[in-house]
Amino acid sequence: PLLRPVPDPRRVDPDEAATPKPEDDVRLIAESPARAILRFARGASDLMLGGRFATWPLIDAAGVGSTAIRVDPAAGLFGLSIAERDGFLADPANRQALSAAFDRASILAAIAPNWDATDRLLPDALDSDAPPQIPGWALLTLDERRAGARARVTAWGKPVRLRVALPQGPGANLLYGQIGATLLAIGITPERVAEDAPADLRLIDAVAPFDSARWYLATACAPCGPAAQAAIEQARLAPTLAARSAAIATADAAINADTPFIPLARPLRWSLVSGRLRQYQTNIRAWHPLNRLRADTN
Repeated sequence: PLLRPVPDPRRVDPDEAATPKPEDDVRLIAESPARAILRFARGASDLMLGGRFATWPLIDAAGVGSTAIRVDPAAGLFGLSIAERDGFLADPANRQALSAAFDRASILAAIAPNWDATDRLLPDALDSDAPPQIPGWALLTLDERRAGARARVTAWGKPVRLRVALPQGPGANLLYGQIGATLLAIGITPERVAEDAPADLRLIDAVAPFDSARWYLATACAPCGPAAQAAIEQARLAPTLAARSAAIATADAAINADTPFIPLARPLRWSLVSGRLRQYQTNIRAWHPLNRLRADTN
């Protein structure tokens, strides 16, 4: 569709309003990420929105200049939800050992540069009355963590196979390569499945719509144990802000113990922006209204 600006009657006399210039028009094009990146690289578009980790490697292949790449400091969750809590994953100690086995920095570096890793659910205290919970294994070395995970797999006494649900795309291929190598290193056989297929581990890649610790906890609790679920519900029903903050802190501790989610990073969101769009601004929500790209907007 073609979007054409309409003069604001509060700012311009309708009788004197000039016909919009062609360069004021905005044409929206929905297409595959690869085609959109090539279109921008050839100078046939001024803006590409909606970039994610799965399509990040396409930027280098298209030869896009670094000045055009804008990465949002997006807040949210990027990691693996433990979607099936049976077999090996029924024991929270096994889930914690699995989370500990990942070398987050190496996983992310294989996909995109300067993508910061995290081992905790909350980015900050937000509306909790306690600092974010830190996993108990955080002070161990990677070798110690993986040795512990291998011991848990060996003690299970049966072959462990985990299905990993991921989207399509070169970035997702790189992610699976890293996840699969980690699982094999601790004695688990990985199997990649489609993002909407039944799975044991499912990628969550979601930007937080607002600053609330409860959003992080509820999103990660899919599913989680009854104690963690009850704590999250208490936070929702809390009669005062103080009670809510205390309940959120309790829920964070309960989820840290339950380990329904394996945090890896914050979401990677990026755009390609031409120099003409001087009002474009990165932000933690990765929202980019089309009427906030140029100096003269209405």
